[in-house]
Amino acid sequence: MRPRSIAAVALLVAGLLAPVAAAPSAHAGVVDVACPTGTQYSTYDPGLTYTARTTTFVAQGSLAPCVSLRHPQIVGATFTAEGTGTASCTAASFADRSVYTWNTGQQSVVEGTLAINLKPNGQTVLVRTGTVVDGLFEGATVVQTKVLPALDLLACLTPQGLTSDSGVLSLTVTL
Repeated sequence: MRPRSIAAVALLVAGLLAPVAAAPSAHAGVVDVACPTGTQYSTYDPGLTYTARTTTFVAQGSLAPCVSLRHPQIVGATFTAEGTGTASCTAASFADRSVYTWNTGQQSVVEGTLAINLKPNGQTVLVRTGTVVDGLFEGATVVQTKVLPALDLLACLTPQGLTSDSGVLSLTVTL
């Protein structure tokens, strides 16, 4: 690899980790995995309406590129998640369980919560926080943020409600 290419990769890694590592947290931790981009598709049953009700969700997605300080062979992951909670088209809170399968074949099982908030500019933000309870990174804190540029809010007015969404996301694993 040429020196210029090595320098470019080093800057990319530093750029991916620096903003996350500098973010304040409840405890002083070190970001071990940063995945600044990914996608997720979710379904809701029953669909989300403007009236809060008990709802389950199922989600699947992928993350790449990823950078890990202690596990440099990790460059991506796929994941599934499911949970139950009280939800509407404007706010929700779920208890959930996620399984991340890293490109190395190793897995991380995460239990935590998922909150949904409608923002004034029309974006909906979902934040999943949890703890790795089994597998790679056990004991670490996971934060996954998903941004939905524009939900089909008209679907929230129908009896079946909004039954699915998709968006871009990011993930950090802090030890």
